[in-house]
Amino acid sequence: MNKASRECVRAGIMKLPGLILCGCLALPFTDTAAAAPPEWAAELTSAAPGTHTPLPPCVIDMQLSWKGTVNSGKLRMEFAPKDVKKSGALVVRSSASSLGAAASLFPYQNNFWSELDPATFKPRFFHATESDRKETVTTTTRHFANRVECRENTRLLKSGKETSKDRSFTYSPVFDIFSAMLHIRSQKLAEGDRITLVVHPFDKPYLLRVKVLGRENHLGRATIRLKVGMRKINPLTMELMPYKKLKSDAILWLSDDKDRIPVEFRAAVFIGDVRATLSGFHKNQAARMLPNRNAVPHED
Repeated sequence: MNKASRECVRAGIMKLPGLILCGCLALPFTDTAAAAPPEWAAELTSAAPGTHTPLPPCVIDMQLSWKGTVNSGKLRMEFAPKDVKKSGALVVRSSASSLGAAASLFPYQNNFWSELDPATFKPRFFHATESDRKETVTTTTRHFANRVECRENTRLLKSGKETSKDRSFTYSPVFDIFSAMLHIRSQKLAEGDRITLVVHPFDKPYLLRVKVLGRENHLGRATIRLKVGMRKINPLTMELMPYKKLKSDAILWLSDDKDRIPVEFRAAVFIGDVRATLSGFHKNQAARMLPNRNAVPHED
């Protein structure tokens, strides 16, 4: 699978929860700190966490499908996994794979690992491994106070040939997939509220726009309905560009309770109507609650 196909699979069946739930060039970037801020910067909302109850350590399972009928994959997200102990960090781990007909067309599996500041949910480190029948791509992203640095390594399975690309994006604040998810669910989420963030889910920056459409019953439970849109950010000019793989804004339903977990996510992409639907939710009662956002993280 080439890079374009892999990105389509990410957008179509694997990256969806990361959008709440998220092409830099291998060249030096303009010093945006010294330049005038981009026009879209005025849209950005506060990066501070909201006051909603923190998500407890848990496992969230989702079924991925086309139009809710053809099972295309599975996704598992673990927040503060009980078998992981990393001092001063909130760890989020996930894995996903295509299934059935989707696996025949786009065989794909991934494993993501994110380390966040437990007080602010800001990302520190993100690591992704993605594999298909042709290649394995490893992406390592490090977040600093004023920039994001990323290395993408591609290994062809048949020949063993490896190539690497180093990229940098000078801007702050920037969220990853999971930090954006935790930040959004922590907000008030009153009808009409808007949340706008810069996200760097893999090797490229995007502007993420979320609008609260209201409350409704969905799949038999009380939910908060959100509209989710994305635009690419040109890292050289800081101009916004269309995100063509998403035909229209996606819709996300969060449970309208203290947990605020994803109930369903629907997106119209080039391969059709793609959905991620909650299939399991388990709290880890033996583990401590996620750190209080006012706590001070400590180093090892």
